[in-house]
Amino acid sequence: MFRILVPLMVALCCLKSGLGQEGVKTWQKGGGGGVKGGHMVAFNHSVVLEDHPVGTMEMANLHRANESQSALDRFMNKTKSVIPKGVCFEEVPTITLVKPKNGILPAGNGSDPSLSRVQVCCKGYERNVHNFRKCDPVCEEPCYNGLCVGPNTCACYPDFVNNHQGKCVPTCPIGCDNGECNLELDVCVCKDGYELDVTHKFCVPSCSAGCGAGRCVAPGKCECNEGYAPNKEGECVPKCEPDCGGNANCVAPGICQCKPQYEKTETGCEPICSDGCFNGICTAPEKCTCKPGYKMGLSGNKCDATCEQPCMNGVCTGPNTCSCHRGYILDESNVFKCLPHCPNGCPNGVCSGPNMCLCNAGFIKDRSLKGSQACIKRI
Repeated sequence: MFRILVPLMVALCCLKSGLGQEGVKTWQKGGGGGVKGGHMVAFNHSVVLEDHPVGTMEMANLHRANESQSALDRFMNKTKSVIPKGVCFEEVPTITLVKPKNGILPAGNGSDPSLSRVQVCCKGYERNVHNFRKCDPVCEEPCYNGLCVGPNTCACYPDFVNNHQGKCVPTCPIGCDNGECNLELDVCVCKDGYELDVTHKFCVPSCSAGCGAGRCVAPGKCECNEGYAPNKEGECVPKCEPDCGGNANCVAPGICQCKPQYEKTETGCEPICSDGCFNGICTAPEKCTCKPGYKMGLSGNKCDATCEQPCMNGVCTGPNTCSCHRGYILDESNVFKCLPHCPNGCPNGVCSGPNMCLCNAGFIKDRSLKGSQACIKRI
């Protein structure tokens, strides 16, 4: 009789305790849990849910809780089984591992007899405190709502997703980062200045002009990568110091590229005039600007010299500079006049043309010598 009363008294105590926890949900790993209006009684290590009236909503909450817990179990089992071991091999001097015996050092198993291969944790992993042969991934930022599965890499629990910062944030139906859940449609509705990410699971800041080489960290605000800076529109573009100038574009951090129809020179990017630019400067692609004292000729690519006065018996070859024709020399008193030149002079006459004398009145050419320009008195 005593053996029968003890279990009954235990059951009644549990019943009283359960009724005192009105409205409290109990979560247990593996899908177990208490519900509103019911309680649990233990008989011979088994759990029996007493048959008390339970509302439809409470049953739905219990069902969802069980499903969530089962999903978490499946996630943990699957994820932990694929986490890399993080064990690498490294060669170290064998003498650092063993002492020579009778002056002889055993040969190591490395690439050289003096080296031995040992197991070490790969970069981004650390020794497990409970199992020295196991290496665990290291996440510098804690994986809230997730599991660290690789160096600085979090795998999120069910109903959580990685946002653009790699953090695990809730998604509908339990939450919506930078937005609110529409439970009827089971979708995330973003706040002003935010938009759905590509997965449609959470909301990210919106930058209408885009960020280019950067990321949108707040509505209308970009954070540029190293070597980039925001332009007038807020987009991240390459930064070059010193500036590339108007004839080139900064195509990468610190790298200038000449625009089309420009070429690289020691002084920078200069325009190209494919036909040349004589006596002028190529100031724009296929555009020649003449130097002072020159003007554009009929060819369109050659600057001709200009002289304030015409060059008599010569040509203008420079600003106010005359070059005399053959057989003429520049007049010392007039830079725009070229005079005929007679090398042997013209006694009793004047030089009227290149090596040609015109005799004065009363004088004639000396015909005794062929080609002579000498003037003799007429007899």
